[in-house]
Amino acid sequence: MASAPPLLSEEQLMCPICLGVFVRPVSTPCGHNFCMTCLSSYWDQSPVTVCPVCKESYSQRPQLRVNTFISGLSQSFMNKPLTAEETKSRGLRAEVGGTDAKISSMIQERVQKVQSIRQALAQRQTQTGYLTKTIQDLTPLVKKMEEKQQQMDFEVAVVVGEIEKEIKDLTETQMKLRDVNLNEDAQFLQRYTHNFAQKPPEVNLYSEIEMQQLRTALGTTLSKLQVYLDNMGGGFMSDISALKYAQQFAMDVTLDPKTAHHRLILSRDLKQVKFNPDANAKPSPVSNPAKFTKHLAVLGGRGIQSGKFYFEVLVGTKTEWIVGVALASLERKGKIPHAPGCGVYAVCFRMSYFETFSQPNVPIHQGKIEKVGVFVDYDGREVSFYDVNGAKLIYTFEDCAFSAKVHPYFNPCNNEFGNNLGPLVIVPVNL
Repeated sequence: MASAPPLLSEEQLMCPICLGVFVRPVSTPCGHNFCMTCLSSYWDQSPVTVCPVCKESYSQRPQLRVNTFISGLSQSFMNKPLTAEETKSRGLRAEVGGTDAKISSMIQERVQKVQSIRQALAQRQTQTGYLTKTIQDLTPLVKKMEEKQQQMDFEVAVVVGEIEKEIKDLTETQMKLRDVNLNEDAQFLQRYTHNFAQKPPEVNLYSEIEMQQLRTALGTTLSKLQVYLDNMGGGFMSDISALKYAQQFAMDVTLDPKTAHHRLILSRDLKQVKFNPDANAKPSPVSNPAKFTKHLAVLGGRGIQSGKFYFEVLVGTKTEWIVGVALASLERKGKIPHAPGCGVYAVCFRMSYFETFSQPNVPIHQGKIEKVGVFVDYDGREVSFYDVNGAKLIYTFEDCAFSAKVHPYFNPCNNEFGNNLGPLVIVPVNL
């Protein structure tokens, strides 16, 4: 009697990514199944969390658990004796799956590179468009200055000609006086001197008045040009000047291990911090009261209660991070509310846009940066953030409610979006 065919074929227990029989199979919310390692690697290499089969996207990375039913079926197939042809086929599939995974990784790398190039090109196009518009706006003003200069050249030439004529007349008069002085006729000398005193050669004062009017007109035009240049580009030059000013108050910042969340790793020199995905999610029962327990945060060891200070943080290619300052009195044990007055003055970067810690989901800036600068004016109650390499202001908190010491605040965030296990690095300020 012939044996009954299996209820399921090997193709039905095959991972769509590696093309092999499931190993520790997991299911996505959309109902598709994958090897846990294959799906985790796929999401780690993707800028967004989507199903590899149907491309359904998820706002948060789903928590993966082994599907015990499918795992049991897969194990049965794995234990079934294989023919030589099946063994060869399975090996080829595994090889194809590995190659497919490598190609997927290469595709994702190139997609990200294309996105970066396009973003850089868009920024360059924006800058070029702005400069073109600025030149167009300046052209009428420059033309007006050239016309004013031509008018001034002509009028000055006329005035100089009049003055030179007066100089000539005065020189001739002087020569006549000298000739008369050599004349021994005292009566003639007295009469000529008397006539000169009664009616001296006329000197035209109009030239000086005209020169003053021309200087005033030119000065007004130059003032208008200077105002226009000062306002040019939404304060582009002022951003550079403001950044250079802030960098004068650079402070040596190191991390305070006593405040670090238990899932963070700090470097020996206390200049770097990163998320540890292998750490236990639950903190130890006995915890330092200074430690953060809900937020993956750590404070700088040095704070201020007056004056100004500045520091820079290399964020590199991280896909999510939070950097800024926080009050020393900030809540460490519970969840910090994301609302104004919470005590945290920081900017949050997620994938490609910025928001503030106190007002999430309200974009304040677009694009990616490599290095962020933080400037605190305690007495002025302001905290400003700069794109250091681009010399551009990102955002400024105004009227900050400083009521205690202010410390640098760092949060490298978890690996929810993938490619985020790199560190935040406190770097020296190059003046």
